[in-house]
Amino acid sequence: MVKAMLEARTLDVGDRRLLRRYTLASYLAMAVALVFVLLLGGWGARRELERTRANFLRAQIGRLHSHAERTVGYIESQVSEGLLIPDLAGFADFSWLREHWAKLIPRQPERDYAAVTDPTGRIVAHSNPALVGRRFEAGWYERVVPDVGADVVETGCWHLTGGRRALDIRVSIDPNGIVLGTYHSGLSTDWLEASLRADARRVVFGWTLVIGGIASVVLAAAFSLRSIGRQTAALQRRLDQADVRRVAELSQLIVGLAHEVRNPLNAVRLNLHAIGKLHRQEAWLADHEVLKVLRESAQEIERVESLMREMLGHARCEPHEAENVDLSAEVRGALELLRQAFDDENVAVETRWPTAPPRVRVDRARLRQVLLNLLNNAREAVGRGGHIEVEAVRGPGCWELIVSDDGPGVPAADRRRIFEPFYSTKILGLGLGLALVKRYVEEAAGSVCCDARPGGGGRFRVRLPAAASPAVSRSVASQHVVAEAAQ
Repeated sequence: MVKAMLEARTLDVGDRRLLRRYTLASYLAMAVALVFVLLLGGWGARRELERTRANFLRAQIGRLHSHAERTVGYIESQVSEGLLIPDLAGFADFSWLREHWAKLIPRQPERDYAAVTDPTGRIVAHSNPALVGRRFEAGWYERVVPDVGADVVETGCWHLTGGRRALDIRVSIDPNGIVLGTYHSGLSTDWLEASLRADARRVVFGWTLVIGGIASVVLAAAFSLRSIGRQTAALQRRLDQADVRRVAELSQLIVGLAHEVRNPLNAVRLNLHAIGKLHRQEAWLADHEVLKVLRESAQEIERVESLMREMLGHARCEPHEAENVDLSAEVRGALELLRQAFDDENVAVETRWPTAPPRVRVDRARLRQVLLNLLNNAREAVGRGGHIEVEAVRGPGCWELIVSDDGPGVPAADRRRIFEPFYSTKILGLGLGLALVKRYVEEAAGSVCCDARPGGGGRFRVRLPAAASPAVSRSVASQHVVAEAAQ
């Protein structure tokens, strides 16, 4: 069995190494996922910035282009009606256009200027009257902006823009298919860049929230994995410690069992040897001596059977079913079972109960075993002529059963260990009785402890959940059960 446990521990070491590899692989996968999220988020933010910039630019250019086309249409209608001569001479005297520009351009911060030029490049009308009559030559713009149309150029020509940078939208004035000039409308690049920066901040903020949220989830998963890894490692350490304890308990059990079984077997073997000699007429024994030998052999066999019964009771994990049980009735039943033992040793037992029966929620069979173990433990502690007290006290949501004796008591250093399996302060016994008491009581959602009895002796307190019932009176009636020794 010990070999099998060692082999299982060897397998556990391999499992722990595999778990560490899986944990490192998970960390690596999360790191890769985090980098991928950052790269993908950066790429997505860049693409959205580009789309936002292009869409915003097209929208502004389209709006100015539409306005320029309407103005050009009105000019062409003036030429067609003969109100303007084909070479646009005297165009600057048209006050309606100057008034239109004076009202419109100051209210549109994105619009830098508006102008009309003749085919030679001379400015015949401008929103800034100081620039009328100026002429700009070829190369007056730096580049064409093809993303929004070939009729849009970027320029800083002083004669047209007054020295400011602008995107110039051009629309030809060509009534009847004859080009008479060009209408210019300027979009301020300073205003455009400021608007694009504001849009870029909104886009970056949105993507930062998205990327930050995803990264937070990944990091939270990483920290959770780290926490799970630590908890797993701590659990594994506790399991290792439990394995060590189990091996120690198993060794202690084997040693204790071998010691406890060897003595009865030796006694039975010697008695059988004596009976064999008597049968072969190699020895002579009186009838009462033969009966004594047989009685001793039967007692030793019963002792071995009792040891086996204790071991099986500690090892079994039988299902239990809680029910409402009258605690006082169960104590009286246990005392009745032990009456002969108490009578033989002249042990007096005194019980005190409330006027209403204390009812607890527990498995009846296990409660009976708990009571038998506690009463037997008290009987062995007090010895011949001792005194035991049993009483029930109402507590918050529970009943407390107190078993006290006037024996030597339990040393303070042993009070916690006496509930450990295989720990015993007695010369005989495996130390499983109180371990079973603790196990059964805790499985019933109760608790058990040991302390000193006032005036000397030992005392065990068992708390069990109270069954649903009205509150009972705390007045106490006394009942005395006195067992007298057989003379």
